[in-house]
Amino acid sequence: MTSHAKLSPSAAHRWMHCAGSIILEKDIPDSTSEHADLGTAAHFLASESLEQGKNATDFLNRQIYIKDGAAHWSDLDEQVKLSSYFTVDLEMTENVQVYLDGVRSQAEGNELLVEQRVEFSNYINSENAFGTSDAVVLTADEIQIHDLKYGRGVKVDAENNEQLKLYGLGALNEFGLIGEYKQVRMVIHQPRLGYMSEAVCTIEELEAFAQEAKTSAEYIRCLEVGLDEGDGGAIADFEGSFNPGEKQCQWCKAKAKCEALAKHNLQTVLGDFDDLTQVDLQADIAQTTAQVANHENDKLGQLYAAIPLLESWIKAIDSAVHQKLHAGEQIQGFKLVAGRQGARTWANPEDAEAMLKSMRLKTEEMYDLKLISPTTAEKLKKAEVIGPRQWTKVEALITRADGKPTVAPENDKRPALDVNPQNDFDDLTA
Repeated sequence: MTSHAKLSPSAAHRWMHCAGSIILEKDIPDSTSEHADLGTAAHFLASESLEQGKNATDFLNRQIYIKDGAAHWSDLDEQVKLSSYFTVDLEMTENVQVYLDGVRSQAEGNELLVEQRVEFSNYINSENAFGTSDAVVLTADEIQIHDLKYGRGVKVDAENNEQLKLYGLGALNEFGLIGEYKQVRMVIHQPRLGYMSEAVCTIEELEAFAQEAKTSAEYIRCLEVGLDEGDGGAIADFEGSFNPGEKQCQWCKAKAKCEALAKHNLQTVLGDFDDLTQVDLQADIAQTTAQVANHENDKLGQLYAAIPLLESWIKAIDSAVHQKLHAGEQIQGFKLVAGRQGARTWANPEDAEAMLKSMRLKTEEMYDLKLISPTTAEKLKKAEVIGPRQWTKVEALITRADGKPTVAPENDKRPALDVNPQNDFDDLTA
């Protein structure tokens, strides 16, 4: 029997809404990136600070290295051997401290649990269903789940957040008997975006959610058993178990090979068709592109809403093609070629500097000098190189351009701009 798909809290937004995806991607290895490793390092700094009762700046200039997805403190000898390491700099300490302050303000006088493993297997009737919550705070009548998200791409809301609800269920399973808890408070901290989201659900609401998660988990397990046995009905159910959408597809490892997503995206752009293999993509997309300017506003709105999902899918395909070609596999119609050469650099900057000095060049001829930015000046202020009174004078010289108008969904919290083309013309009737 093949291994079961892991029903992790972080992927709950996917397996609860698109059962097929979690089965399709279960044998695809996890990949990482510098951004993901940076987030791991920031989480490590946060947990070390909370566990040791320190502030983030107490670890300033320490080195963190990432190995097999886990973070560790590093020394100078280890840095030579490991490529994925980060220095705890001012930016990291400032952002992590925002999270620390938020958690500590709630934990004062209450019980704080850091990097708490929480298991919810009994709620969803699935073995080894667990996760690790960044911080759990237990008050007299409330369980709090605090989650640090260090990225600065997309704001994440705590309301109806499946990951945090599963953490809440796990915490309730772990600590429910030692307190009379009435509700679970879920808090997402995104300090690099200057954003925090909070939501509260009663124990009854959380248990109702548990039933939804259980139904999804049992459906996935039934599909897996049927597929292992080669059951025709299960195979048909599996093909119909996909539910493409921006939220569930965003981090799916299988989206580059997902036929359901491909068909969904192409139907969005090209309209209905029956057989994906009969579509002439280049010709049909060229024809559709030429028609965009003639679309009614409602149609444009539908297409615009689909852009994030389309872009995500296209990037996944691009990444998959690059990986396969670099691995020596053949992709029909494409090959690897040498890319454009990079910018010229000194092979040895020290030797170049010594050579130029021997030529008696002036300082302004040897070096590119420019004024520091306001951001760099602010860092000098935080490092107390620039004093408070001096900073007041510096701050008076800083200006900032207005943001360019950007398109946002109607439910965005920012007010709509008042755009009236008539305002651009003089009143000709006056």
